[in-house]
Amino acid sequence: MDMSQERMNGLVSNPTEGLNIELKRWIDPKADAGIAKIARAAIALRNRNGGYLIIGFDDKTRLPDTTNVPADVRAEFHVDVIQGIVSRYASAPIEVQVAFAERNNQEFPIIGVPEGVTVPVAAKRDLLENGKAIIREDAVYFRTLGSNGTPSTSAIKAADWRELMDICFDNREADIGRFLRRQLGIEGAARFLSLITGVEIPATEETLESRTRTFLQASEQHRARAIEHRKLSTAEKAALDLGSWEVALLIYPGKDVSDSPQDFLSRVSSANPSYTGWPAWLVSASFRNKADRSYKFEGAWEQLIISVNEGSWSHFEFYRMHARGEFYQWRVLQDDFTDKVPPKTALEPTLVIYRVAEAIAVGLSLAKALEYDEHSTLSFLFRWKGLSGRELEAWAGNTYFSEGRVAHQDTAEGYVEVPLDTPVSAIAPYVRQATANLFSAFDGFEFPIRSVEQWVTKLLTRS
Repeated sequence: MDMSQERMNGLVSNPTEGLNIELKRWIDPKADAGIAKIARAAIALRNRNGGYLIIGFDDKTRLPDTTNVPADVRAEFHVDVIQGIVSRYASAPIEVQVAFAERNNQEFPIIGVPEGVTVPVAAKRDLLENGKAIIREDAVYFRTLGSNGTPSTSAIKAADWRELMDICFDNREADIGRFLRRQLGIEGAARFLSLITGVEIPATEETLESRTRTFLQASEQHRARAIEHRKLSTAEKAALDLGSWEVALLIYPGKDVSDSPQDFLSRVSSANPSYTGWPAWLVSASFRNKADRSYKFEGAWEQLIISVNEGSWSHFEFYRMHARGEFYQWRVLQDDFTDKVPPKTALEPTLVIYRVAEAIAVGLSLAKALEYDEHSTLSFLFRWKGLSGRELEAWAGNTYFSEGRVAHQDTAEGYVEVPLDTPVSAIAPYVRQATANLFSAFDGFEFPIRSVEQWVTKLLTRS
């Protein structure tokens, strides 16, 4: 998983608790209470398919905890200490990692729990405090959403077993849906599932695609309105002329609702698996800049996040999310905010794969957490603008691409429909399908499926 210093700095600078990220105040790893919190969190995150335990933050305010700060943080939370706790109480081996990041001259430990669970992990022994079991032998701890959408660690409840088993089956590559897709292909599997489930699907692909296209166009109008009402600096206005990419996601069938309550936004935030430090459909409700925070408009939650002239940390993006099952995001291309290549000259292919894969993977996670119909279809429409004259260039240093592949058109689109029962580890064919037209615009370039699978795996394993 990604334990890079950049990732650690991002987790500490903007800590957000979710199903794959847990925040804890300062605890003592030598005391029973501290041992229990570390062990339960590690087991729960492992069962949730990996994540991070960040120590030293209040999970309610998300601000640093200024009480009980250890004199020597690195010694107190040394990886040998943490690994010893986890190994003593977890029923299956969990090889944790420990990293540190600084904020306001204070170091904070981040415990990384790897993905890849294939069998539910339980506690293998009791831990008692004053006669009360604070770790129960055979208890399966899990990160789950409470009734108000708040993520927490607890012994697994009946309602969560299916999700845990789906995670395990996914990692074992034993999912029936994936088997069918491998044997029948994407379209054949979709037709087969339609027959055996009896779920009505739009008569033609164009029907659902046209709905998604209409939603994207409406979302663009909302984006233009939001930008118009924001006072932009000269640099921010200039950023509007840079390249961009956007994605519209419709979940079919959606929910028959007209409003998106606060609980919906909380669940979107908590259910995001945070594959990267700046994930798809992130929620900015707690951002320091009030202008960047989530706000309600005509029944949906919107966000206009603007931060330019900050190098690789620059952002200019817009989001709109509705509980009906409508999600939209637009971003200025990262290629135009880096100092490694001049703006409007390059497109980094691996970043395209990462962003598209993340949008699909996060979309699947949100649809499941928000309890849409289990036989739903997720339709994604991707669009890239400002391509003309750009060259495919691996400026991020991830791999090598031959030079000279230039785009001669300004816009490219990709459309794909993904069944909700698709495990995230099986999304590579959809990612390739969604990006095929984009890459083809660069003198017919084709991204090999094996390479797509490689980069999708890197994203999903946070490596």
